[in-house]
Amino acid sequence: MYKARHAWGFLSIPLILLLLFTFIPSIAALALSFTNYNIFRPLEFVGFANYIEAFQDATFRKAMFNTVYYWLLVTPALVVLPIFVAILVNQKLKGVKLFRLIFYFPTLVSVVVTAILFSWLFAEQGIINYFLSFFGIDPFGWLTNTVTVMPALAIVTIWQGFGYYMLFYLAALQGVPKDLYEAAELDGAGFWRKHISITIPIIKPMIFFVAVISTMGAFKEFTLMLTMTKGGPLDASTTAVYLVFKEAFTNLEMGYASAISFILFALILIITLINQKLLDQNPNK
Repeated sequence: MYKARHAWGFLSIPLILLLLFTFIPSIAALALSFTNYNIFRPLEFVGFANYIEAFQDATFRKAMFNTVYYWLLVTPALVVLPIFVAILVNQKLKGVKLFRLIFYFPTLVSVVVTAILFSWLFAEQGIINYFLSFFGIDPFGWLTNTVTVMPALAIVTIWQGFGYYMLFYLAALQGVPKDLYEAAELDGAGFWRKHISITIPIIKPMIFFVAVISTMGAFKEFTLMLTMTKGGPLDASTTAVYLVFKEAFTNLEMGYASAISFILFALILIITLINQKLLDQNPNK
């Protein structure tokens, strides 16, 4: 009983913070999504009108398409590529800890700083176009072209998140029994064959976990769009979260913005449940 009271005492502070800054605002936003709330007019209940308007709004459909497109660009890369780097830096090599730090370093950089840095790199007179000029390629507006703007933003996200997810895989690799590798070597398996046949199946739960976390991160990404492109050009980089920000704090349509946010929440929840279902079917979890 004594330990239980102390446990609840320590838990009470984060519970209060969650209540004040997560649960209550979420419930308030859900209630606002059924109103036409605007600071310049009285609160009025409109039912599902905001949700209906969202699905009829071409800008919203474009934002959802951009969000899914960005997710497809970012998540597969952040799920697959860090696995191979984690395998390489998991070897007992001289100076390998330095390489781990180098790969993880971008994660420590502020997203805003990263956005400003890559804005310079992707500028028409930036370093990337400078190197392309050596091959006779004319300067290109990476962030001002509707075709290349989302891939450019995806590159920034992959660069910054690469080392973060590498650490998850590195932790999972520590739990793989070494005798399995030794047995595979006796059977004549090479370096990559060992990891494809042994490592990948064993760390499947971590792969699914990274898929869920990177998915939520991709759907919630906002800072890069705000800092680098302002949702442009021609709404080509306007994602659902950026549209929520625009409707809430530029157009002051709090009710409509709340409805969009809960549509996005429902989409993320569905994808997460699908990932969880796949994980539950995994015999190696």
